[in-house]
Amino acid sequence: MKKRLLILSHDNKIGDAIVVTGLFKQLHAHWPDCDIGVLCGASNAALYRHHPEVKWLHVSASRNVFARMWASLKARMTRYDMVVHFGLDLANPSVQIVLNMVNAKQRFLFLKHPTKPLPNDVVMEGDWGYSTHGTAQHYSARHLRFLQTLGATPSPYHYDIRLGEHTAAAKPSDTGLLMVVNSQSSAANKSFSLPWLQQFVHAVYTQQPHIHMQLLSASPALEVAMREMFNTQSARVHVTPFAPTVTPSLASIQNADVVVSPDTYAVHAASAWNKPVIALYEPSVLSVDSWEPLSDTYAQIIAPTGKAVSDIGVPEVMKALAHLLANPKSRERVFLK
Repeated sequence: MKKRLLILSHDNKIGDAIVVTGLFKQLHAHWPDCDIGVLCGASNAALYRHHPEVKWLHVSASRNVFARMWASLKARMTRYDMVVHFGLDLANPSVQIVLNMVNAKQRFLFLKHPTKPLPNDVVMEGDWGYSTHGTAQHYSARHLRFLQTLGATPSPYHYDIRLGEHTAAAKPSDTGLLMVVNSQSSAANKSFSLPWLQQFVHAVYTQQPHIHMQLLSASPALEVAMREMFNTQSARVHVTPFAPTVTPSLASIQNADVVVSPDTYAVHAASAWNKPVIALYEPSVLSVDSWEPLSDTYAQIIAPTGKAVSDIGVPEVMKALAHLLANPKSRERVFLK
């Protein structure tokens, strides 16, 4: 009988899910007789639904603890031999409930369970970037450690997004470059404000006439606001319709020539297809190191201490854009003061 492995992705985070996709091929290469399941959320399910290496998908309809319990109960019925949780949030009661409900025979964790450690737990402790000294490790380091713990010899880690056969995004017929701009992250201080976005789009529109821009809509309200703001520039500025799933945005990023985004899922999606990316960060060294792009060509721009992403000057981003376009396979990190 094949071994059954469950990966926990119930936090519903899209960026984390993109990183997990790099694990599947290597797992099956090392362990061909392993069937993989994922416990995920409604938003990040798109990263797993069409992946050929994922056999079972257990979707929690919301972040509500009861929805997670129901999804965990359905996963329990699959009778998993192993469950792996890549997070460091084991003190979270919701995580403990999920682990208990799944009831796999063995758990692979990155910290010792704080309340109910089991004798056969495999704990892969290490400096995963939350200490006050040293350099934070990239989030994918945990996935590589998991492969090594299983006895695999990991190859270079590449994200592996599968969107399905019928997913496609139209690209302008013009021969110029397509820039995809994602303006929103998980919090306002990590996102581009509308005034900042307006200034940036105007700068690209006037200084880089060969670039078409596609602006991703994170909500219906943002879509309406952007359409009103850029209606006079519609020949080169396209606002994508809001969609309740991340799939269309991922398809747009797959089609891009360059991506501009704050620190969020779009940076990792760009890395999956090796797209040049300009990523803007709040002043957190942990985030800059842990979520560094894996593309061959990128620029990381970090806001000054105590400032937000929208405090990063547009001229600084335009300077990075010019450098990136002129220097393929360049990688730079700029801490602003």
